[in-house]
Amino acid sequence: MSAADEIEMETRRRSLAVEGAMLMLIDGLAARGTISADEAEDMLRILSKSSDSSATRAASSLRIVNQLKRLRRGDGAITPGA
Repeated sequence: MSAADEIEMETRRRSLAVEGAMLMLIDGLAARGTISADEAEDMLRILSKSSDSSATRAASSLRIVNQLKRLRRGDGAITPGA
């Protein structure tokens, strides 16, 4: 494997790790009410626009945020834990 291929692979691994951490952080903050479901949804939509793979990974987080909105009676702007 060439040095350029190794660098590319390492860059991909790191970007996936950062994306995964961001998804967990957004989910956790929204679930705790630190950020609103609307804010979480906005952040997740930005992440999902980067690639089809990112959109697939963000889909489960978007489902969680939509469930939070339903639990909060459709009000995605409230932050009950803040």
